[in-house]
Amino acid sequence: MSTTTLIHAEAVSIIREGWKLLVEQLGLQKATRFVMLLERGKGDTVQEIEAYWSNMSIEEIHKQVVTWKRETEKKQLNH
Repeated sequence: MSTTTLIHAEAVSIIREGWKLLVEQLGLQKATRFVMLLERGKGDTVQEIEAYWSNMSIEEIHKQVVTWKRETEKKQLNH
């Protein structure tokens, strides 16, 4: 197997894992909108995401997403 194939397989695995987490935390509809918003952005979105999350572990990122989700749900209930 070539190095390119390994990198591609690793990227596919990460993308699948990320999508699964997005759907679990946000639901299918919001996860889809999130990805669409990323694609509409200007500049290098991957670099922007990396810069934003680079100093955090996956557990810290997960905690932030869960907190954001709870706060969003509370706001929706109050409106």
